[in-house]
Amino acid sequence: MNFAQIKELKDKIFLGYKADKQDAMSLIKTDNIEALYYSANQIRAKFCGPYFEMWSVYHQILGRCENDCSFCPMSKISKVDYYLTNDNTTIQDQIASMVSLKNKGVKMFEIDVTHTSLNDNQLEDMIQSLNEIKRKANIDLCASFGALTFSQLKHLKEAANINHYHCNIETSEKFYPQICSTINQKDKFETLVNAKKLGFYTCSGVIIGLGESIEDRIDMALKLRDLNVDAISLNTMLPFAGTPLEKQPMLSNQEILTTFAIFRFLNPKAQIRFARGRTLTRIIEKDSLRTGINASIVGELLVNAKSSDIDYDIQLFENEGFIIRK
Repeated sequence: MNFAQIKELKDKIFLGYKADKQDAMSLIKTDNIEALYYSANQIRAKFCGPYFEMWSVYHQILGRCENDCSFCPMSKISKVDYYLTNDNTTIQDQIASMVSLKNKGVKMFEIDVTHTSLNDNQLEDMIQSLNEIKRKANIDLCASFGALTFSQLKHLKEAANINHYHCNIETSEKFYPQICSTINQKDKFETLVNAKKLGFYTCSGVIIGLGESIEDRIDMALKLRDLNVDAISLNTMLPFAGTPLEKQPMLSNQEILTTFAIFRFLNPKAQIRFARGRTLTRIIEKDSLRTGINASIVGELLVNAKSSDIDYDIQLFENEGFIIRK
């Protein structure tokens, strides 16, 4: 696509057109990268306005993970001794950190678990933890408990008064078998559909840089649109020594920025946020914020990757003209 064709597609999206896979493949091949990024940012401004949200993540360790995700330092095939070094905080420590971050403008805290699903007893324990956090800290929470049944989701919404649910799909349906054999991706899809039916604000995420193709990334974006998720976390692959993907080549800056822009073209109304791997994109963060991003995971509670300084983040986001929604 040339400049005029990119502008024409953007204008059609403004009027309600849903870009398709062919459109996205054409955008990928453009020689006018700057026009692609600029137009993606205009789409963000049109549908999402100048507002920016900061989220933080706390990871609840429920024992060793039973799955074989090739990218994760917590998987059963990982040689990383993650559990001995990261299971040493109390719930009071967590609440204190959350309150501190809330006071600086973090809007939402996602509570994540090591498991891809919970039995009823585990879910009940997590509900008690959520209620204790809300009672003592008065903060907004998002549950990320993997693939739950409809009845479990319903119970979670009623017993914990939680309105946000998160479940990563990780990658495209075509590429998924190459990174995990123990989790049925369709269970994740069903969980997101059921959560939406129950009135949850739904969040999902993907990881780029696992070895997938450009076409896979487009398929991810389209699948998330089909699932009608409200928010999308874009994780950039962070290689960990001791995992099967420890020597996975890094994505180029242009690949990362182009992926962000394509996700915005295909999901014009979704919240699209920086997630894990931000330290890899520090050199292009300002450029990233001009390709359609309108949220970020921030703060020291971020798991699996060194997080950035929240005061630096606030200044960065505001200098780019965003209004932080608290």
